[in-house]
Amino acid sequence: MTNKNITFANLIAPISEDEFFKKFHDTKFLHIRSENTEKFTNIMSWDILTNMLNMTSVWSPTSLGLYLDTKPIPSDQYCRPAIDRNNNPGLQPDAEKVIAFLRQGASLVANDVDALNPGSAGAANALESRLGGRVQANLYCSWNQHQAFDTHFDSHEVFAMHIAGEKVWRIYEGRLENPIADETTKRLGAEFHHKQRGQVVAEITLKPGDLLYIPRGQYHDALASSEAAMHLTFGLTHIIGYDVLQILFETAMKDPLFRSNIPLPEKGPVSQKKWLKEIAEQLHSITTSDEIFDKLTSYKDNFHYFRGGFDLPGDILEHKSEKRFKVVVRSLKIKKDNGKQLLSSEKGEVVVPNEVATPLKWIINQGNFSLSELVRENPSLDNDSCRKLIENLLKMKAISSV
Repeated sequence: MTNKNITFANLIAPISEDEFFKKFHDTKFLHIRSENTEKFTNIMSWDILTNMLNMTSVWSPTSLGLYLDTKPIPSDQYCRPAIDRNNNPGLQPDAEKVIAFLRQGASLVANDVDALNPGSAGAANALESRLGGRVQANLYCSWNQHQAFDTHFDSHEVFAMHIAGEKVWRIYEGRLENPIADETTKRLGAEFHHKQRGQVVAEITLKPGDLLYIPRGQYHDALASSEAAMHLTFGLTHIIGYDVLQILFETAMKDPLFRSNIPLPEKGPVSQKKWLKEIAEQLHSITTSDEIFDKLTSYKDNFHYFRGGFDLPGDILEHKSEKRFKVVVRSLKIKKDNGKQLLSSEKGEVVVPNEVATPLKWIINQGNFSLSELVRENPSLDNDSCRKLIENLLKMKAISSV
């Protein structure tokens, strides 16, 4: 499977998308067996991993860790002093020391590898595109009868793609409801996890080409059952209510009511309850406003990581023949009404997010433009947002291809 052919449907095949979302997503673990042992070899392999590890300046004790029977190996035991790419002193994994620990049975954990090669980037992009979340990938190498991590749950959904060797995963009946990666959760100890995990409900042997899906909060652990077992885990995080509260907080604090003092004690509880009621009513008004929905939509559209974007020399050579667009509605303009930005023409008006008002003004003033010009002249919008803006204007027939 090449980078361009990586889709969510391909990753979970032969399970269909309909079956996955109806029966398993955020509900139940799923082991997807594959007859094709090379299904994920373009996403990750020993050769790809070796090439990545040899990018010496990429790694630090934070991005590359070693664990021996669930215990982390101190960084000063496998790293050496070095100067990083920002010319700052720090520690860098030493190949000879790392290999020595691996020969003793230590597990290697490479964090944030999704952007380090086209295959893992393509898989991460496919997951983000279909599930609307943010994806980050870690790689795990372990050896026969050695375990990197004790029984635990994750605060994100897990898509584990098995690359090499075999590994036994145990899924427990215990599942926490919607955990998040806050300090309270991080401080939960082994005793808590042991009590909450419950009984083993499944013991699954993953082989090359297999995929294991584990919902957020589900207890699990894994133990290599063969030499040189490797898997790549993609962690998917969705927008949650906390994110909405952050947006609401930033908006609400612009209103003097939310900065007002609580009524003095002598005015009594009735006055204070009235104050609370006014805050609640105003918060409801803000929450249900178009402004908040637009901000949430913008936040959602940008809730992903940016990987790559270069394709040289094609990006330069193809620029000469890049598609251009022109404004075809002469009456098109941006105006403001009651704090809202409106895209207006003789055909009518539509509310637009505040962040695209300036790019729209640029498009209208420019009259004739290309995608690369829109991106270059409007750095407040990322490439995907610029493409989406053009697609929406084409659908509205406000612009056309030249």
